[in-house]
Amino acid sequence: MVEATMDRRIDKAHNVGPKLRDHLKKARARGDFAKSWFVTYHPPTADQRRVLHNDYDRNIEVISYDQFRSKIVDAREYLRLRDRASWGSASNPTTNSAVDLIKYVPLGITVTTGASRAKPSMHPRRASKAVPVKTESSIAEIVSAIESGENLALLGDYGAGKSMTLREIHSRLKSKYLSNESHRFPITLSLRRHYGQVDPEEAISRHASHLGFPSPHKLVNAWRSGYAYILLDGFDELAAPGWSGSTEAIRENRRAATVLIKEFSREAPSEVGVIVAGRRFYFDSLDEMGRSLFDSAPHLIASLSDFTDEQARRFLSQFKDSGNGLLPDWLPVRPLLLGHLAAEGVIRNVAGSEGLAPAPGWDWLLSTISERESFIKQGVDGVAVREVIEQLAGFARQTPQGVGPVTMSDIVDAFTVVRHQPPSDKELTLLQRLPGLGGEEDDSEKGTRRFVDIDLASAAQAAHVTRYIVDPHGEYAGFDPKKWNSSMEPLGVEVAAYQLAALEVPEGQVRKALDRAVRTDCGELAADIVRIAIVLDIDLQPNSMLNYVVSNAIIPSLDISEGGPDLSGVEFIHCLFSELVVSGDPAGAGLPRFYSCDFGETLGRLGESDMPADNFQSCDFAEFPDAADRNAAIMDSAILPIGTRVVMTLLRKLYMQRGSGRKDSAITRGMSATDMALVAPAMQLLQRENLVFATRQGKNKIWLPDRSAGPRVRAFLDAPRVGDDPLVEGSKEIGSRK
Repeated sequence: MVEATMDRRIDKAHNVGPKLRDHLKKARARGDFAKSWFVTYHPPTADQRRVLHNDYDRNIEVISYDQFRSKIVDAREYLRLRDRASWGSASNPTTNSAVDLIKYVPLGITVTTGASRAKPSMHPRRASKAVPVKTESSIAEIVSAIESGENLALLGDYGAGKSMTLREIHSRLKSKYLSNESHRFPITLSLRRHYGQVDPEEAISRHASHLGFPSPHKLVNAWRSGYAYILLDGFDELAAPGWSGSTEAIRENRRAATVLIKEFSREAPSEVGVIVAGRRFYFDSLDEMGRSLFDSAPHLIASLSDFTDEQARRFLSQFKDSGNGLLPDWLPVRPLLLGHLAAEGVIRNVAGSEGLAPAPGWDWLLSTISERESFIKQGVDGVAVREVIEQLAGFARQTPQGVGPVTMSDIVDAFTVVRHQPPSDKELTLLQRLPGLGGEEDDSEKGTRRFVDIDLASAAQAAHVTRYIVDPHGEYAGFDPKKWNSSMEPLGVEVAAYQLAALEVPEGQVRKALDRAVRTDCGELAADIVRIAIVLDIDLQPNSMLNYVVSNAIIPSLDISEGGPDLSGVEFIHCLFSELVVSGDPAGAGLPRFYSCDFGETLGRLGESDMPADNFQSCDFAEFPDAADRNAAIMDSAILPIGTRVVMTLLRKLYMQRGSGRKDSAITRGMSATDMALVAPAMQLLQRENLVFATRQGKNKIWLPDRSAGPRVRAFLDAPRVGDDPLVEGSKEIGSRK
């Protein structure tokens, strides 16, 4: 018999004492075993305990509600032990602790409804819910959905904060239980520990044993009885034995690997939900995901977004010496990457810090990302993971956009090239969740992937070019530059230059590599090396009276500048340039020659007549963003103070034009002598307002914008004479100072 009460008065004990005593007496008279409980919401008072034991029966058990609940399962003890274990792939970037994590900063969450089969649901309550097709959501709303019995998939790319978000959901559900707002508590499993399991009871029991929880069966019973929610972290870390290279076979492998999750969703009591987290592009499509994880039953899909600039600042405030609040334009804003950059002090002292240049930053990030992936303990270390990513990025250069699509066979081939053997079943899991890979609509049926993070792909593509320059006569499996569709993006060029400088490769070696690339008719590779030489300030004069001829190459960007290297030995023939940047007034004698080439944007020149005719023959130019008529409305406007006009022109160059920065020598291009004299104080104003900061690329000073300041800059350009922005008055004062 159980008597439960919220009454703390002694009278309550007198009222129920006779009933509890008589229940025990009657049972004993029949020879039956019996128990009587007096259960109080708060801990029972000493007077209540004394009255029941002294006046009625010492066998009456006087306990609190929490103590009574623990008779079914000691949830408090489970939650205490769970807090001492790791949370998926989450770790503290400062201490590397998997338990003592940093504070959670909420991310943007978009919720959509998952596809389901048109059949009666096993859980009518779930099937009847009317959920918006797509809506912005919050952690609190996700918790409410789980409490309502919804199944939910929490999706995000690598480093997006999935494990931290799941931990936050766990913490909120735990708090509700411990404060008696709910009688249910969360059970959170890291799926990487459950390879090959298909039975939920077995998985919960193994989880309990791993934590040191003394009664695994009670944890199972609590879930079966509807007293616990199930949270599963890392569906993309599961693997199943046996696979072949075909698309259908790999899909079948994923289906077999995730049977455990499907069984959890099938067997869960209808009143409690199941939430499972993993990478979006582990599956070819959301439909495949819904079939594999939820047996096509109704479910929700919650997708995590990258940090906004404000969220990034809040996140960085947890780290010592995390800088002055500036966020370089190249900086990725995912919790994982931002956290590691802050922990390593890379963000410290942004202004003038060479450590924040994109090339060393991304080279370091690529190693950090790869090392993190090796923590899955699939037998592949971080160096090997990086080499696989780099090899696959090399394969992606054979596609029109340079980022894919690549097939699963390509991914397996990249692994085989690096490891000299095909992947095992567990290693296949690693390959299906390589960081930076995603898909588009066209990829879902074909099972293909592509690099969704162009910067990651560009940084990875540098490795093959660096290796070639170091040894241009080497034989490299998987290296076929004649199949490349384009020269590297500027970031890839800068990363390769950074790597070569770190290796202290002599200038002559770079020239030898360029000579061989030209002689073997590898146009894109030759273009890469020319651009790397420019970054490293290596002269490329005629080689034995012969020029370095780059032909029929597609080149995203070429930067030539006053004071740069002598490029008189380089010729470009029938090449297509997306962008040409001319900084300062370089002498025509030291420039390359261009024959029958096409240019998209030409920055730093006012028009075709401003180009040295001897260097550009039979070439077509599409656009000159710095043309005189483009700046006329600003620089010739009588209604704007001269200082305001200069500031606006500088902001347009830094924020409104392609690229993430501008060389110092290119900042003044197109300005009159009077305007140029005001550039220095104008840049000082922009630095004080945290709108620009300087870094270096080789010997060149580069001005970079603050990515978070875009809305402010656009607002100023739209209304430069009104408002309370300090730029309004500050820019006026520049031209009026005596």
